[in-house]
Amino acid sequence: MVEEKEGEDATVEILSVSENDDGSCRITFSLNDDFIALYKKDTGKKRATKKGLSNFLYDVVIKAMDERYK
Repeated sequence: MVEEKEGEDATVEILSVSENDDGSCRITFSLNDDFIALYKKDTGKKRATKKGLSNFLYDVVIKAMDERYK
């Protein structure tokens, strides 16, 4: 029997990346229901907001980069 790891089906799809005049960029992304469920479980929140999901995704990416480039 194969066990599925928690959050394994959580998906983030990057829809667009656009550069701003100040050199920063705007990334538009889509999250599936599994990612939103992972966010709620990990943060203890009952509702998922755009700002909360954005901050959570940022933290996940930074943590993964820190781990990768130790």
